[in-house]
Amino acid sequence: MSVWIDGELCGGTRVPRGEGFAPFETMGARGAEVPLWPRHVARLTQTAAALGVAFAPSPALRAAAAEVLLKNGHADDVLRLSLVPSGGRAQVVLSSRRRSPLTTVQLLPTVLERPDDAPPADRKAEPRRFYDLVRQQAQDGDADDGIVVGADGALLETALGNLWLRLDGVWVTPPLDGRVLPGIARAVLLEQAEATGLRCAQRHLTFADLHAAEAVAHSNAVHGPRPACLVGARAAVAQVDAELGALWRRALAR
Repeated sequence: MSVWIDGELCGGTRVPRGEGFAPFETMGARGAEVPLWPRHVARLTQTAAALGVAFAPSPALRAAAAEVLLKNGHADDVLRLSLVPSGGRAQVVLSSRRRSPLTTVQLLPTVLERPDDAPPADRKAEPRRFYDLVRQQAQDGDADDGIVVGADGALLETALGNLWLRLDGVWVTPPLDGRVLPGIARAVLLEQAEATGLRCAQRHLTFADLHAAEAVAHSNAVHGPRPACLVGARAAVAQVDAELGALWRRALAR
């Protein structure tokens, strides 16, 4: 693994983690480029400011990202950009990994209380212990990812992405009420839906909605929208691909 720290490309460097939350972005790469790079950097900048982490993105950062992807043989895989607080400043760390081959996501609702010392739910930052526990609980039940359920019973998101249900021909995703990460793919899909006329909405979702859904999808910026289903059920693969998948391909082709 290679990381880029303060302008220097290093191999296998470990950076000691400092106190506080560490903002990060996980991005999908294509040909050693990140198609949604400006969106990721904008969100990272906003998160850093909200969490009191100093970050001013350098013009050289994007080129360094491409270099890391190429050096690690991950040109079409996953890039991670992290800000690690240390000594009153933030160290910029770039790393990469293989993209998961999973094409359909099996889900399981989880019952876990979000700890008070976790980062805000609407900010992408470490530590990710809460989401790790959500995912682990789901995997213990033979699922791939877990659905985060609010104290009021609302379905919020998953450990690794945003949740979508197709209800009466409308793709519905939970609103950004402070309990849901404003996902990059989520924003792209909503924008594309408005531009193309695909019916989408944002509202609170319940277990009744989950069981009544005509189709379920899971989205993040690495994979875009993927068909999903409750563990043991069958996903509406064609429906998701023809609607949300088409929106995603349209956005990346521009």
